[in-house]
Amino acid sequence: MRKTHLWISLIVGVLVWSAYFAHFIQSLRGATTGGLVWWFLGALAVTVLAETVATGLIGWLFRRRARALDEGPTLQAALKAGHVALMLLILLVLVAAAVLALASQFGWSLDLAGPRGQVIAANALLAMVVAAELLRAALTLALLPRR
Repeated sequence: MRKTHLWISLIVGVLVWSAYFAHFIQSLRGATTGGLVWWFLGALAVTVLAETVATGLIGWLFRRRARALDEGPTLQAALKAGHVALMLLILLVLVAAAVLALASQFGWSLDLAGPRGQVIAANALLAMVVAAELLRAALTLALLPRR
């Protein structure tokens, strides 16, 4: 069931967040970022709902065929993937901090005080979290023992 949930999480995450970030980029091109909070909340709700329903449905349909994964290798795969995802998230945050520090050093204004700058900053942080989570799911699947 863990493997199934990881696949569902990975597929739903890629589809939903790709659609969200495509809309975000189109909003930036159109110079209007209003309403993105509703798109974000909608994407979050769709992700949670789709993962819950799909995992529950597949678990219910295949409940008799389910086999237990060996906890040792499964746990080790999850721990390794979680560690790599955490390191990616830390790297992305440090790169963002370095960009902000360098910009201030050279006197460049990234205009984060305005609404547009705040939306861009919030979505940059969201992209970091989404990237780390998708990496965690994909790497866990890659590291799970084959049967």
